[in-house]
Amino acid sequence: MMMLIKYPLLIPTVGHGATSLIVSPYATLASNFLSCLCIYYCSYFQRVTLLIVFSIYHIADDFNIKNKLYKYSWSSLFHLAWLKWPLLSKCYLTLVHTPRHYFNIYKRKLRVTQQFIIGVGTSLVAIPFLNANLDSKLNSIFGELWYVGPIIAHIIVHSYYNNFLT
Repeated sequence: MMMLIKYPLLIPTVGHGATSLIVSPYATLASNFLSCLCIYYCSYFQRVTLLIVFSIYHIADDFNIKNKLYKYSWSSLFHLAWLKWPLLSKCYLTLVHTPRHYFNIYKRKLRVTQQFIIGVGTSLVAIPFLNANLDSKLNSIFGELWYVGPIIAHIIVHSYYNNFLT
């Protein structure tokens, strides 16, 4: 079977946000509903801006830097490079960010197996949908960058979980 997916490199990244369903199911569902609802009413420019701002905040957690100015500066520089060379972002998310996410799950030792199953399972389930070009169909229904809603929800729940529950 030939894959027709636009960005196959991102498949492992797709499911990593679903892991929060295991440790914070209500917060995950509520934040997804609210952020998707908000994003639906945003313009393309607003969606891009929100994606970049939230992503800078989230990716900064990947750096083991205590000084927040340095941490967010590095994350901002990464994002500037990603805007210039988008393939870098896909490689980073797949080869660094997502494995780091799963490693942190393993270190916390909280329902590790269930989180791995839902994360990997979500990525695997996404393959036929992406192969059927469902992402483009969703673009026509919800607008370009509709997926910013679930990304923001992941970032909010991840931040909440890391800062208040652990």
